[in-house]
Amino acid sequence: MHMDEYDLLVENATICTLDEQNTVVTNGVMGVKDGAIALLETCRTDARYKAREVIDAHGMVALPGFIDTHTHCFQSLLKGLGADLPLIQWLNSSVQPFGVRVTHRQQELATLVTCLEALKCGCTTLCEFFYTNQDPELADVCIQTMRRTGIRSVLMRTFQDLGQEYDTPECYIEPVETAIAEVERLRASYDDGNMLSVWTGPDVTWATSRHGYEAILEYCLDAGVRYTMHLKETPEDDDMCRRHYGMGIVDLLEEIGFLTDRFLAVHCVNLTEREIATLAERGVSISHNPAANLYLGSGVAPIPACAAAGVNVCLGTDGAASNNATDMLDAMRLAAMVQKGVLRDATAMSARQVVRMATAGGARALGREGALGTLEVGKRADVVLFNPNKLKSMPMHDPLATVVYSSSPESIDTTIVDGKIVYQGGRFACGVVEAELADQVRAVL
Repeated sequence: MHMDEYDLLVENATICTLDEQNTVVTNGVMGVKDGAIALLETCRTDARYKAREVIDAHGMVALPGFIDTHTHCFQSLLKGLGADLPLIQWLNSSVQPFGVRVTHRQQELATLVTCLEALKCGCTTLCEFFYTNQDPELADVCIQTMRRTGIRSVLMRTFQDLGQEYDTPECYIEPVETAIAEVERLRASYDDGNMLSVWTGPDVTWATSRHGYEAILEYCLDAGVRYTMHLKETPEDDDMCRRHYGMGIVDLLEEIGFLTDRFLAVHCVNLTEREIATLAERGVSISHNPAANLYLGSGVAPIPACAAAGVNVCLGTDGAASNNATDMLDAMRLAAMVQKGVLRDATAMSARQVVRMATAGGARALGREGALGTLEVGKRADVVLFNPNKLKSMPMHDPLATVVYSSSPESIDTTIVDGKIVYQGGRFACGVVEAELADQVRAVL
């Protein structure tokens, strides 16, 4: 008779594991011990399951938690500002003026809004692409607040070592050596290899020198640090590189040796077929951010072509100033729908492909495919319980299709991170109340 004791037990769920075989366990039970999945099977009548905490997930779908591979937390205070402007004008009219003045309290509240919205939408890992480096302590505030919410997180402390010709604020510009020293400080203070990781990388092409690329690459390869940057979001990326280096940005990065399997390239809207092949050959991952690319009129990234070439693709929401949300459910729907319309092919992007991008694809991009991205015994227990018994989602014929095409945050019943319930039934385990947070946000604007 089965008598193992678990910290947490999820019973009676339809478990979509998203493993290599796309295994679905009906009437499944999942046992969690010490933050990891220790049991995953069909409920058995001859078994007795014992746990300190039990969730009856009857009628619900259990999925791996979603992994948002790109956002900017401070932008959650800027929703709707700079609307209907192209990227450079949008940056210089709204995002940059606020970013250079953001206070510790504003950073804290913005990070709370970002993380709690993410958890409410089934996201269990959030990657913060951090570039407001004029005050080093802002990164500390961001990290400490992410930790408070219980979300798994990556702080990507980036840098800009030039950019005056594109009106990059002077207070953002710093020598790459200064950035590396700050990354080392943050890693020593916070990186635990599980719940919080620290990355680095350039911010944007037009604010990075060749020396900056070379120095940060050498540091990352020597220290075993992963790195990221915005890449080919708009034509400005190539325009700047051609004027200064006589080649496009992908060719420059290839020449430097920057294209490796430790690199997460964000956006990649304007890739050519040759560049796609190069990224695939080098093992580069792409963070696809469909909402921001549409909102800013940047275009539609050639994701089906990237996937067909073997590039690992994951999903991001981008900052709420260019999305107006931190909603991975919305990102998944857009990722599927936009490709169908642009290519005039209903089969261009399937629900299963998109959910895998949001889970297993994200885990691989973070170098954590052995611990995250699927529901399997031994992996960390990052789980979302999806309740289809809501007006938008009912009736559910295909769980993955329902999640991608017919969902909203109201269908997210429970979000579990590292075996701990951090969101359930409209309440956050950290104790933050939405209405009270809204009052606090209004008070600092």
